[in-house]
Amino acid sequence: MLNLEQIDRILIIRLAPLGETVLTTPVIRTLRQHFRDAYIAYMVAPTREDLVSENPHLNEVLTYQASVPKLIYQIARRKFQMAVILQPTFRLVLHTFFARIPFRVGFETNAGGKKLLSFAVPNNTSQHETQRYLDVVRALGVEVADDEPEVFVDGTGIAWVNNFLENQKINDSKPIIGLNPGAATAYRRWHAANFAVLGDRLHATYEAHIVITTGPREGELADQVAAQMSHSPIIVNQVTPMQLAALLQRCDLYISNDTGPMHLSTAVKTPTIALFGASNLIQWAPPWNRHTVVARKECPFMKTLSSKEWDTHTDRARENLEAITPDRVMATVEKLTW
Repeated sequence: MLNLEQIDRILIIRLAPLGETVLTTPVIRTLRQHFRDAYIAYMVAPTREDLVSENPHLNEVLTYQASVPKLIYQIARRKFQMAVILQPTFRLVLHTFFARIPFRVGFETNAGGKKLLSFAVPNNTSQHETQRYLDVVRALGVEVADDEPEVFVDGTGIAWVNNFLENQKINDSKPIIGLNPGAATAYRRWHAANFAVLGDRLHATYEAHIVITTGPREGELADQVAAQMSHSPIIVNQVTPMQLAALLQRCDLYISNDTGPMHLSTAVKTPTIALFGASNLIQWAPPWNRHTVVARKECPFMKTLSSKEWDTHTDRARENLEAITPDRVMATVEKLTW
């Protein structure tokens, strides 16, 4: 077996949506702290490059390719010695095997179990997602010093947000509060009318600029919130992940449903309030300082159901979100240090 101390070329793989990609970043930092002189690359899904492109702990960012021969060649020619595979997908283990990476560590896979893995780690989803990923490096005997996600903004992102704030005339001393009413599924969304009431109250109480962020296919949702507000918010829905990270970094506070931008906000160290109605609090709620969760915590499903299982409990999800009132969120804002 390869001596871990001799490893100096490492490939990390995780093909994931925005939020999950952000939550893998403690793995990058932990590997760099242990393998200080190693060449470390990260292969991400297309369009996720921005989330790790400026990470100072990486030497290279690769994008997953649909063509398997090209993919295998792309990996093989870099002569990696270890692959760290952060999802239980046998296809990815097989790719690293064919690319002749001698040491492969990752989760026991759904299709192959422990096959082709030098170290197979149980896929323990009954803990926070960052801890699940860090279990893979712990299996190597690597000590974890810090489990908080981090995303770094490049000069282009900073220039973009400076220009944006100037054009919108919100580059003054007043606080900027972001609201994110979107989510992957409708039953995970706090009602648009609630966001509208909250936005107006935040503006009146703190003289804050209100910025509404949504995904590229959620423009109508932002318009619904804005149409119900007395104050005119600023809508942002056609930006790159890097531009969104730059904007969230400049916000004084971000209030969001459980969705990718919520995780991104915590990773750029912006105080964040996460609204949970249909997600597992243990696995997805941000546990770090400066952030808090508003949820109907007496609902037992909030600590037991997986994301897919919530698809069959949509009525309960809506009940949970309806139990969250603008008054309750405002009270949370007042208690949070921001």
